[in-house]
Amino acid sequence: MAHAIIRGKNGRRYEVEFEDAPVRVEVHASEETVEIFVEADFETHPEERRRFAIINIPRHLFSEATGRTARRTAKDR
Repeated sequence: MAHAIIRGKNGRRYEVEFEDAPVRVEVHASEETVEIFVEADFETHPEERRRFAIINIPRHLFSEATGRTARRTAKDR
């Protein structure tokens, strides 16, 4: 089940539950950032009613994290 959870500066937790809805994922990258866009209900709801999450990450942090994951996965094989 796809979902997103964030915690704001005020300490409150926010959740986006996609449940079993079809999910569309788009990844866009520039030299400085990586943006991950996740959207549910794209087949059945108008754009303004769709559940979504957008995450913008500095590219160097995204690269470091994916590199660590790749090394960890390689060790497990």
